[in-house]
Amino acid sequence: MTPARAPELCTGDRLLVTRLDYLGDVVLSLPLVDALRARWPGLEVDYLSRRPATDLLSRDPRLTRVWTQSDGVRATASLVSSLRTRSYRAVIDLYSNPRSAWLSWSTGARVRVGGNRRGRRHLYTHPIVVPRDVRRVTDVFMRYGVPLGLDATRPAPKPSLSIQPDEAAAADALLAHHLGGAAAGDARKRIGVHPGGKWSVKRWPAEKFVDLIRILENELDAEVVVFTGPEECQATERVRSQTTARTAFLEVLPIRTVAAVISRLDAMIACDGGVMHVAAAVGTPTVGIFGSSEPEVWFPYAGAGPYRAAYIDVECRPCHRHECPLGHTRCLNELTADAVARNLRDALAQAKGSR
Repeated sequence: MTPARAPELCTGDRLLVTRLDYLGDVVLSLPLVDALRARWPGLEVDYLSRRPATDLLSRDPRLTRVWTQSDGVRATASLVSSLRTRSYRAVIDLYSNPRSAWLSWSTGARVRVGGNRRGRRHLYTHPIVVPRDVRRVTDVFMRYGVPLGLDATRPAPKPSLSIQPDEAAAADALLAHHLGGAAAGDARKRIGVHPGGKWSVKRWPAEKFVDLIRILENELDAEVVVFTGPEECQATERVRSQTTARTAFLEVLPIRTVAAVISRLDAMIACDGGVMHVAAAVGTPTVGIFGSSEPEVWFPYAGAGPYRAAYIDVECRPCHRHECPLGHTRCLNELTADAVARNLRDALAQAKGSR
């Protein structure tokens, strides 16, 4: 289904992009932001989401304003009032759930693009249906720009995030502190590891990460830096309890600090999730560990550089569930540390060859 064409945007118009939930999805929407700004130079693009995504975008020069959606009647009323002062010409809602649909409508924008879902499709002026053969999430998001005149026939480019010089310098100092003085340019590889994951079908077992860290330290002679998130300390502690003092464990860091630190590493290994997408977006060679979901959909980096998806084929995947319906999670439990390490070696070799 081809969405109806909206009135043409003009230089100086303001447009709001919103994706309320999921850090990784916000990162994956950034090619759409780039395409909008390239199509209409001078267009002011704002972004509406929740934390930590809005913290990640807070210093992004592509965005004029970043709005944070918080719970509560008073906070919501204040947000709506602020959004209306921007006099948006258009809103693109990439989440299209009841709350985001209502917020999009509340802006008063003349053009509101969102998904063709149930009753809330009536809150959009241009509800769209993405063709079934469009599967990569970055390409799906680009389709939301079609009513505004974007050409979405070409594959979307890789998302990108820029790190400011002061953030990079602070990240170097943090790494030097945790790695005993090792700095950028040291001969030993600095490999980041993130053992967390929002859902059980995205969390590779802690003992697998322990095996991987041993391979990285003993066979690659790498300095390993382990990241953790606000609700992931338990998983990180299980890894810490089985590793040596050589492994560096970082405290819970703000998301932009996480991005800056990852940008200073030689490679990053993370479970399918927000940190994995951040790592690829800052340009660090990345290995994503996949369970129930499809790399063809959620890892749009193959062929774009030193990025690899580590997974195994079992008869029940992809199921796209948050919990294993069969109770065995073989898609993760049978993925070996050696297999992940092979993917890392491939990514590092490609990164070295491209220099």
